[in-house]
Amino acid sequence: MGSEHAAVIDRLFLSKQAALMHVTDPSVDQPDSQIPVPPYPKDSPQGIMGRRYIAGCFDNLLAMILALVVANQLPDSQPAIQVAVMVATYLAYYLVSEGLFYTSPVKYLTGLTIRNFDGGPSTFRQTIIRTLMRILEVNPLLLGCIPAALAIFFTRDKQRFGDQLARTVVVRRK
Repeated sequence: MGSEHAAVIDRLFLSKQAALMHVTDPSVDQPDSQIPVPPYPKDSPQGIMGRRYIAGCFDNLLAMILALVVANQLPDSQPAIQVAVMVATYLAYYLVSEGLFYTSPVKYLTGLTIRNFDGGPSTFRQTIIRTLMRILEVNPLLLGCIPAALAIFFTRDKQRFGDQLARTVVVRRK
C-alpha cells in the first residue's frame, strides 16, 4: 500500500512540476489533454525595471504639476471643485497620452511603450482600465506608489494591477 501512495504522490508532484514549467507531463494519463499554459506577452517586459521606475516617478511629477496648475486657475472659494479638477487633470494626463500615443511623455523619453499581450498597441478600453486603476495604485492617501511598485516587482510580467486587469505590459519601444 505504501508504494501505491508513493506512486500517486510522485505523479501528482510531476503533474504540478509540469504545470509550473508550462509543459505537458507525458507520464500523466491524459493522452489528449494539455495543461493550460498561462499566456505570455509577445514582447518581453524583462529588463525595464529601472526605466519604468524613472518614467513612473517623473510622469507622476508632471501629472501632479499639471493638475496643480489647472486647479490653481479656479477660485479658492471652491476647494471641492479644485480637488475634482486636480484629480480629473491628473488622470487625463495618462488617459490622453497613453490613449493616443500608447505611451506617456516620460515613458517615451525612456524608450517604453504599452502593448497588449498580442504585441499590438493597447486599446483605448485598456488605457481606461489602466488609468482608473491609478486611483487605487498610485494614490497618495493609499500608500502612494507602493502597491504598484510591489506588483511590478513581484509579477512575472512586471505588471502593476492596472496592467494585469487590462492585460497590458510595458515594454521597450521598437
